[in-house]
Amino acid sequence: MTMLSACLRRSAGRLSTRSSMPIASTTEATQSTTRTKRAPPVAKKEGSIENVFATLSGGSLTDLKLPERFLQVKQSIIQSQAHGEAIQVAWNEVLQSLRTETQEIEERGASLIPQVHYPGDDVVDKKSLEEWMGKETIEQIKRRGSVIIKGVVPTAKALQWKEDIRDYVKRNPLTKGYPEKDPMVYELYWSKSQLDARGHPSLLRASRSILALFHAPGQKDGKMVEAASLQNVVSYCDRLRIRKPGDSTFALGPHIDGGGVERWEDPSFRSIWQSILQPNQEGKIAWNTHDSWSLGEDGQRLTAQTSMYDGAGACSVFRPLQGWMSMSSTGANEGTLRVLPMLQSASAYIILKPFFRSNKSRKECTNEDEFLHPSNWRFDLSDGQFDGCVQLGRNIELDNEIHPHLKLDRTMTSIPRVEPGDMALWHCDQVHAVESEHKGLPGQDSSVMYIPAIPLTHQNFEYLTYQRQSFEQGIPPPDFPGGEGESKHIGRGRPEDISDIVARRAMGLEPFEIRPDMSAAERRLVEECNAQLA
Repeated sequence: MTMLSACLRRSAGRLSTRSSMPIASTTEATQSTTRTKRAPPVAKKEGSIENVFATLSGGSLTDLKLPERFLQVKQSIIQSQAHGEAIQVAWNEVLQSLRTETQEIEERGASLIPQVHYPGDDVVDKKSLEEWMGKETIEQIKRRGSVIIKGVVPTAKALQWKEDIRDYVKRNPLTKGYPEKDPMVYELYWSKSQLDARGHPSLLRASRSILALFHAPGQKDGKMVEAASLQNVVSYCDRLRIRKPGDSTFALGPHIDGGGVERWEDPSFRSIWQSILQPNQEGKIAWNTHDSWSLGEDGQRLTAQTSMYDGAGACSVFRPLQGWMSMSSTGANEGTLRVLPMLQSASAYIILKPFFRSNKSRKECTNEDEFLHPSNWRFDLSDGQFDGCVQLGRNIELDNEIHPHLKLDRTMTSIPRVEPGDMALWHCDQVHAVESEHKGLPGQDSSVMYIPAIPLTHQNFEYLTYQRQSFEQGIPPPDFPGGEGESKHIGRGRPEDISDIVARRAMGLEPFEIRPDMSAAERRLVEECNAQLA
């Protein structure tokens, strides 16, 4: 009897008596949650970004705290022995792909990360993304998962934002942040600088342009369960950082935001990985057909529950692109962003990894090649561990021990140098981190405002209405640690400080734009949201 057969037989009783849902049959589950209004968010405890990540709070990525029921969650995904055998074949293929891709990343480093210059508002308004960016660059962005857009706003404007933030903190000395005694990541959301940056016309145009990389095949004929308006950018209000040279406290390791164990547990989320987890009609796992930029035929990306357990820093919206606006000149070794510049193979590996365990530990092997070789890894359904998911309510965190084939100590790549006014955007499934130490010269801070690119969806609009209430009260947005926030801060921004019509729309303060080129599903979405703003 093979190890695979034995493993499947051990769980056969539970598999035969359990009602398991094939990944390909989640449309009904998606429909059942669509348009179902969630209860108003409960205010979270006070805290900081420290409470979000094990690597910042002193925890261990191997100190798992998932409930025992997650063994059944894992076993419910595998439908038969043939299914398990197909998973094993796919795993071996993924490992072979990673061997080639990690070697390329080690050799080429930051040169793999696409960079483009913002061509100006008129060009972005009149030309398609391919016309002003180029087909080759677009393909590289899709493959690598990230892009640096140079010169989105003038340098002087970005530097002034930073000085105004510093003045805001001085006027409000009780501002919280991490580390507590000498904050560098501030629990600030409503400074006038942040409002100005989020609503800057060029930033919103750049965000809208890159969101166009996502596509929704079913939306064209109105058959989607859910729709997205990629043309209407919504503001998701996040923190900022001003990191000083010499700092090693904000050592945020490799991770993926937007859901932890939810990726396997939630039916809509799990269906995103259909080509990675589910055999096709030929009985094979066609993992290399996984499209990271698809919203799903039935809008699964839009309805996936990324925050089932209301964690301290869990993002409850559909955030396809994370990002920030630079307020400093920052290069490698100066406390900047690091990314793993590959998307498809890394996603397949991370999703499949919980189903495999090594036969021999790293210490038992004579070298790394022996440890990483496919023959050393067996299909295993004997535990409820989901690698990188330390506990409920937290995102996936990675390291060399739990995801060894990614070779993160050598493949995590610092992005190219950015200047004030440059914008960085990266895919929601991309592994990313922050350099463990800022080794720059005195006076050379590493400063950014976290500003993602997210579109209008039903789920995002619902969050936007609660976020607007938080804005009006001056308290932290629903997804973030609670408390009185900036409600008593001197000089905080208010709705009346936002005058630009597009910026006001992004904050849910004005009805959204309806364009003549919108599909029927997109138009219906915008009309429904606007009706609630009336």
